[in-house]
Amino acid sequence: MKTLLFVDDEPKVLQGLQRQLYSMRHDWDMNFVGSGTEALTFMAAHPVDVIVSDMVMPGMDGSQLLTEVTRRHSNTVRIVLSGHAEREAIMRLVGPAHQYLSKPCEAGELRNAIARAFALRDLLCNDQLKQLATRVKCLPSLPALHQQLTEEFEKEEPSLERVGEIISRDIGMTSKILQLVNSAFFGLPQPINHPTEAVTYLGTSTVRSLALSLQIFSQFDSKTCPGFSLDALANHCWMTGVAARRLAQEERKDIKMVDQCFLSGLLHDVGQLILAVGLPGEYPEVLQIAKTRNISTGEAEQERFGATHADVGAYLLGLWGLPNLIIEAVAMHHRPAMSVTREFSPVIAVHVADAFMHQRPGSNTEQPPPKLDAETLARLGLADRIETWQKLCLGDLEN
Repeated sequence: MKTLLFVDDEPKVLQGLQRQLYSMRHDWDMNFVGSGTEALTFMAAHPVDVIVSDMVMPGMDGSQLLTEVTRRHSNTVRIVLSGHAEREAIMRLVGPAHQYLSKPCEAGELRNAIARAFALRDLLCNDQLKQLATRVKCLPSLPALHQQLTEEFEKEEPSLERVGEIISRDIGMTSKILQLVNSAFFGLPQPINHPTEAVTYLGTSTVRSLALSLQIFSQFDSKTCPGFSLDALANHCWMTGVAARRLAQEERKDIKMVDQCFLSGLLHDVGQLILAVGLPGEYPEVLQIAKTRNISTGEAEQERFGATHADVGAYLLGLWGLPNLIIEAVAMHHRPAMSVTREFSPVIAVHVADAFMHQRPGSNTEQPPPKLDAETLARLGLADRIETWQKLCLGDLEN
């Protein structure tokens, strides 16, 4: 049975939560405490899978509590449930919280968020990787892009369009911005799937705080993981996103799916970045094994960890509450046959774009390059599109 801990200083709120979730009492071990101190005492004696905390509490507030939980119990999923939506308060939660829910929260929405967190806990069998992904607060960005962003914000009138363009070329910046803007704190009726749209919605001051004041967008030190190149990975992911977008446009999909395909392509190898940053001693060995034995990076990861970068990336993006279609595309970009969607989708777009991007001159992010699953494409009635897609992907993608 999964263990769940609720923290709120108002007894009536805790009683309401008990009533809301009464039907789940046989599936979840639910515990309720009135302060951050009580929560840490409880967690010291009992492993907790998911903690759900209020933001504003006397003594130790939600941000302080979840920061301490991150340090002491990094494998616990951390959710904020709060009625306080001031942007300054939200900024303090960008690091320690995985997801943000607003009070009042409908019972179905709360159950779904918790059930999703529990389901993700079962996605990775390797506890080391699970703990690694759960403790990630932010992902490193390319120093050059970070510098461009800083320079733009130093201008008298920064351009949101230019800020969005810079962020959209970076895996770490994009994933963090979308985690925040798609949180329930903002109550958007539909998920935002494009970095530029997210930046426009959040506004200059919020994005500037994220980028500069809070230093959520950290920089990457290439010396930490020999054999891994963030520049090469970022370029491949950007090109894959652009190609996936072109494929969706070629198939005359609506703008929502076009954006989903781009975002899925941009983030499809985010798991490699997590592994390189989190396991700088072990991941270079995995990369060397793949190179020496001429097997894919995913095969080497599976042998070493029992999971691949696709699994790890999907796990983190799931924790951060990104849209399900994005998570599915990241998880299955090497295994499109596993998708339940039986038509063109972000999974197909990213799988095809990724395979063809590795055929472009100068692509050296993965050897041997991933193979196109022609059998699955044929089964979906898309075999006759492969030649057209290949020409699109290997042509000029900048125009």
